Amino acid sequence: MRVVVFGASGVQGAAQVAALVRAGHHPIAVSRNPKPFSIDEKDIQTSAADFTDHAALEKSMRDAETIFLNLPSTSFQPAESTIAAARAVGEAAKKTSSVKLIVFNSSMPVPDESKGIEAQDHRREMRTILRDMGLPVVSIQPVCFLDNLLEGWAWPPIRDHDTVVYCHKPTLDVSWIGLDDVAQLMIAAMDKPDLAGRNIPVGGPETVRLPQLAEKLAKAWDRPIKHEFQTIDDFCQKIGAAMRERSNINVDVLMDQMFRAYTWYNDAPEEPFKVDMDAVLQELPARLSTIEEWGRRHKPDVFQ
Repeated sequence: MRVVVFGASGVQGAAQVAALVRAGHHPIAVSRNPKPFSIDEKDIQTSAADFTDHAALEKSMRDAETIFLNLPSTSFQPAESTIAAARAVGEAAKKTSSVKLIVFNSSMPVPDESKGIEAQDHRREMRTILRDMGLPVVSIQPVCFLDNLLEGWAWPPIRDHDTVVYCHKPTLDVSWIGLDDVAQLMIAAMDKPDLAGRNIPVGGPETVRLPQLAEKLAKAWDRPIKHEFQTIDDFCQKIGAAMRERSNINVDVLMDQMFRAYTWYNDAPEEPFKVDMDAVLQELPARLSTIEEWGRRHKPDVFQ
């Protein structure tokens, strides 16, 4: 199947391209400035398209049956351009009769009703725009990414102190998921156009608390890994300090939004980080990786 992957230069899109190749599909990797690359010695078809270039968007979708849509986070940049990008993709898809399904990766939990968290509201607005155009859209909504442990604010304490530091309260149950598994679930969805209109939270096959996560990573990486419960206030202060040099970020607004988001993640009665994957896998059959399996595949070079 020909599958257009928007955001293919990012870590989420790249994982989807690799999974599609290994599943025997034909991905078209779309980004603003694509570079030649291959997976398992197979050259990947690329397409250059800016979200403001409607002709390029239409060209990238030519003869495609499915679209995997990954859009930038609006937590760290203005929302208007990203919302406009969703609209532009929808307008181009409307002109492409071959597209049977858009699989929208929300990249975060998105409740049906607003919780006052703008990044979630923007994701909800994007999928509404697409659906209001009459397009068939299934929204795949991952919870907490394992891959985030190896970058950003989470990586330095693991690298330097063998400690997973996360602002999860001690009783928080989290269905951590790897990007490879998000890709597998998106692939499982693309053969089911009847899922259009659905919003499906997804996680990994295990739901654990922070001490259990550290124990499983310790086994995978063959080294002692500790854990530390970070307060939401401390997390927000560190995010704010890291972002103050970025002129396009209103740090006070960012910190307020991060505080709202992580308070909801920790305290919401609906437990947004906990997913019943047995039910999901009935509809989206996929072989998902345990935390230890993910850890063995993603062992940091400094631990080799």
